[in-house]
Amino acid sequence: MEEKKQDPVPNPEETIFDESDFSLEGYDKHIKNARNMLFVIGALQLLPLLFLGPLPVQHRLLIAAVSIIVSLIFFVLALWTKQRPYAALLAASIVYVALIAINGFLDPTTLLKGAVVKAIIIVLFILGIRNAREAQRMKEEFGKK
Repeated sequence: MEEKKQDPVPNPEETIFDESDFSLEGYDKHIKNARNMLFVIGALQLLPLLFLGPLPVQHRLLIAAVSIIVSLIFFVLALWTKQRPYAALLAASIVYVALIAINGFLDPTTLLKGAVVKAIIIVLFILGIRNAREAQRMKEEFGKK
């Protein structure tokens, strides 16, 4: 008697979609915009270095150190969005809002300065975070970690 071969049991983690069907094209736009905004924010943090003026050396060193550290934080977070966009954008938005709050505490008039630009940046972060979360959920759902 001829024995019939049975198909192997399918792997429950396999998906009916192949890699070409899985695309984050719609989500990439907002994530990319938020990433670019992080690079811009990082570059803008270096602007105080150009306008130090006649300050004592200790003050200039403090301003330079803070500017460079904050700038590096935003550059690193921007680069991190390539691997973990949700975590990077969430961390970046927390850092950005914390900087606004610290500046507002030190000088309350800074809260209104550039309020429209600050609002636009926050909206870009929110859109990026929302899309990054959805993209991460889709990757996990389709097993593309």
